[in-house]
Amino acid sequence: MRTGIARSLVGVCMVCSAVLLAIAIPADAHNDPNASVPSLRALKVDSPIVVDGVLDEPFWQDAEVATDFIDTRSGQPAAQQTLVRIAYSRTHLHIAVECLDDRIDLIRASERREDRQFQGDDWLEVHLDPLHSHNAKYAFFSNPLGVRVDAAEGPSGAFSTSWTAEWDLAARIGDDRWVFEMSIPLRVLNYRRADGQIWGLNFTRYLVRTDTTSFWSFSPTDSYKPRHFGHLVGLDLADSEFSRNLEITPYVSSRTDFNGHGSTELQTGGDVSFRLTPSIVTSWTINPDFAQVEADADTIELRDTERFLPEKRLFFREGEDLFASGANRLYYSRRLTDIDGGARVSGEMNDYRFALVDVYGDVVHGDPYYGNSSVFRLLRNVGEKSNVGLHASSSDFKQGHSRVLGSDGKLFVNDDWSFNYLVAGADDRLEEGVERSARDRSDYLGYGSVVYKKYPWEVGANYRGISEGFDPVLGFIPRRDIYGPTVYSMYSLRASDRWYKRLFAYFGIEYFENGDGQTSLRDYSADASVTLKNDVRLGIEYDRDYHRPYHNERTELDVVFDATDFWRSTAFEWAFGVFEETEYDELSLGKHFKPIDRWPIRYDYVIRFEDRPDGDRETIWLNRIVFDYFFTDVMWLKSAIQHRSTEVHNISVIYGWEFVKDAHLYLVYNGVREDDDPETIHSLFAKLAYTLR
Repeated sequence: MRTGIARSLVGVCMVCSAVLLAIAIPADAHNDPNASVPSLRALKVDSPIVVDGVLDEPFWQDAEVATDFIDTRSGQPAAQQTLVRIAYSRTHLHIAVECLDDRIDLIRASERREDRQFQGDDWLEVHLDPLHSHNAKYAFFSNPLGVRVDAAEGPSGAFSTSWTAEWDLAARIGDDRWVFEMSIPLRVLNYRRADGQIWGLNFTRYLVRTDTTSFWSFSPTDSYKPRHFGHLVGLDLADSEFSRNLEITPYVSSRTDFNGHGSTELQTGGDVSFRLTPSIVTSWTINPDFAQVEADADTIELRDTERFLPEKRLFFREGEDLFASGANRLYYSRRLTDIDGGARVSGEMNDYRFALVDVYGDVVHGDPYYGNSSVFRLLRNVGEKSNVGLHASSSDFKQGHSRVLGSDGKLFVNDDWSFNYLVAGADDRLEEGVERSARDRSDYLGYGSVVYKKYPWEVGANYRGISEGFDPVLGFIPRRDIYGPTVYSMYSLRASDRWYKRLFAYFGIEYFENGDGQTSLRDYSADASVTLKNDVRLGIEYDRDYHRPYHNERTELDVVFDATDFWRSTAFEWAFGVFEETEYDELSLGKHFKPIDRWPIRYDYVIRFEDRPDGDRETIWLNRIVFDYFFTDVMWLKSAIQHRSTEVHNISVIYGWEFVKDAHLYLVYNGVREDDDPETIHSLFAKLAYTLR
């Protein structure tokens, strides 16, 4: 019965999606330059710019100035204002920003590594939506040291740091402001070569010492989302210079393992990417280097479960934001591990965005597979803010095949109400192998939700049905054989003149049955916290779960001092409850600090006291220290030291050096010992990579 309902749901949604993908619904979301959002006119120039953080080019004096940033807590103009100017040429977009500050001596700036979150720093973000789609953006960040961070966001709303580009940035700290200039080549953006364009535009500034976030185009509900952006007008780009933006990145690496006997593995390969049009990019790879030394956070957990990790590998950077679709991902690129070769193309045409990936090599999903995998993603803008999408993937291995066809969409009824859905069918025909069970079946996934979101409230209800075997080889599906609803409500209130900075409350219920109609999961969750004006955060959380056949319960109390000041914060947590018939108490301490600006340290300690059903008692602890040391802005050391009471430990040391521009040397040591192997495995890794542009 449930399978029949799932089949019907998939079929109906597929037909509706096909209709929406095919029909020509205009996507002219507030393209009117007189719309009630802030607007900034870009100045066209043909004179050169020196990106040095000094606004001494004559054209900056002629450029229009954007200001009147709004403080998100008060809803009023920010006390420390920001001035922005934009100019452009046939090849570049130039942006100048002045962040006024009457206590410049208290400025916070220590991060020196590119493409990492500015934790504890003052920063400013530039948001660009060149195609004015209202559901996608590029993000460019700077801190007062002029460190670059870039990212992209797709229609799902997932923010991805896997996208990266080459652009120029310089900053200077003055007597009453910090200033930066950035120059972004048009060739790194998807844009249209036409006159009279309107781009989506916004700016966000964060000031640590006052814990103030301010926006140029402000919406209390969702200022970060492109549908609430202002306008960048006056862009005449019909004569812009089209560049292929050719990038070639060869590499050589060596890895040596020492575990009783030494073994060395040498690798070489490379990546090539270039533009077919101003809005379409293609990438090709042979034996790509996927041993990215900083791809993942170094973590050991008290309980081992598969964790979703963001994609940061070079080959996947373009168009990866299109594939994000919440907790259930039909395609998870990290399943692709050792690739012999691959190609991809992604971009935008009219109201469509697309990505096509084809690779040949290893896929790991529990068991390893070898063969060819292709993934196609198509998404169409519908009306002003909505979109619908199509997903198709096919993997042909020596062991058989795995194929998925799905559709998803986000449809806005108005500014406050939206409907989301995801439906898919999977066909797996995988042969039985060593320690591998055969899969010869068709399975289905169906998900639909209704969300009301208007500051300070968010309320949602959804229903999902996922058949027992729906676990595509290229997918990431945390739970299966579940049918049932989820209901939640969330309240988050900001204030600037009250006894608190923020009030937060959450309540949610999940209830799932399996295919036989038996209750498999029933969760109740409540969470509340308050951040006081003195920057102390107090929180309490209670979870009561039934995960068949276990009744679990957890109560958590936490206090955080200097809650909004990352490098001064100290967090204490006490939790107690029952997990799978084991009673426990858990204490944790988290501390961030910097003995000097070039040496940030993060420390965590967790200890758990367990009373097992058989009467045994056990104490488990985890000790973790992660730190960086910056010798210079282009030479650094990162280390992670982790040790668990069960004789599991990991020590890693990474040395990185950009010895000339676009040329990097990495040296890595890693030592790992696991529960079932008393011997520590040592490995050394070296990598040399150079990008030719």
